[in-house]
Amino acid sequence: MRKIFGIVLAVAMMASCTNKAKFTISGESEKFAGKYAYLQVEENRELKTIDSVAVEGNAFVLEGVAEQPYSAYVVIKEAGAERPELFTQLYVEPTEIAIKAIEGEKRTTLTAIGGNLNGIVDQINSYLSEFEELMQSDDKSVAEAAEKSWNYTMFEAIKGCKGNLVAQDLLKQNYYMFEPQQVIDAIATMPAEKQEDFAKMKASAEQALKVLPGNKYIDIVDKTPEGKELSLKSVIENKNNKYVLIDFWASWCGPCIKQIPYLQKMEEELQNENVVFLSVSVDAKQDPWLKKMESLNLHGNQLWDSNSQLCNSLNISGIPFFLIYDAEGNLHMYDAPRPSQGEGLKLMLESLGK
Repeated sequence: MRKIFGIVLAVAMMASCTNKAKFTISGESEKFAGKYAYLQVEENRELKTIDSVAVEGNAFVLEGVAEQPYSAYVVIKEAGAERPELFTQLYVEPTEIAIKAIEGEKRTTLTAIGGNLNGIVDQINSYLSEFEELMQSDDKSVAEAAEKSWNYTMFEAIKGCKGNLVAQDLLKQNYYMFEPQQVIDAIATMPAEKQEDFAKMKASAEQALKVLPGNKYIDIVDKTPEGKELSLKSVIENKNNKYVLIDFWASWCGPCIKQIPYLQKMEEELQNENVVFLSVSVDAKQDPWLKKMESLNLHGNQLWDSNSQLCNSLNISGIPFFLIYDAEGNLHMYDAPRPSQGEGLKLMLESLGK
């Protein structure tokens, strides 16, 4: 008898836990009529359906158990359709969540109401909406100020969430808007068990800190076309040079080749201004670099980054790419504009004080 009572008690406790973890997601709108409602989660950058129901009349109800809160999407679409007609991201928690359709001037959007995490998202969005409107202003100064306020508010919101699911998702979605040190500070607020998820982001931010304007150059020693060794230090610390502009390129890079006439024009305009131009090839092999130099009749300071040590140390992942160092060996401009892009040449000249 005691054994049976024990089994009944265990089942009752399990049922009690399940009830506490139960969630309900419901929605009602004329926009839903004749459609299906899908509950989906992202796995390996793809959406996976974990539940779906047919909309009855104008309403649907999705039910399940969430032992731990998780991020998901509610999608409204025709059965079997690939693209959603309406969707919203939400956080599934053991509570009742309502999906509301909001009619806008141009389109209908969905929002999730209910649960602690969804409430946090709603509050953050309400703060950001004011700045987002101002960011569309025709007044450049107003738009720029609004963008700074948006960034500050988003960063503070991430820190204020103290590593919860909202903070994790917001950082993953918006990290590129922040300064490297901000990214590192935000990652530090994430739970210890989630640090590995942000490892690459942190490494990239730490690398980016090394190439902020004002930082010292990173020296390398590599080969010139004549086979001689040349150090970056010997070019930058030459007292006769006021600025050093470094152009990263490759023989196979079409956009890089298109920059050459504009760089030559800059070099001609600045030939009496103590500005030195250094072209650094990132070709994997030396022969293509030498042949392309010969075919283009390139002269001046040329260097082959044979093992990509300079590119790797400066976190350069794409070419053409331009750097400018000043007379003290400080980075003056990282990722300078391309000379051929609109006002690129003018901007680069102005950055040199010309």
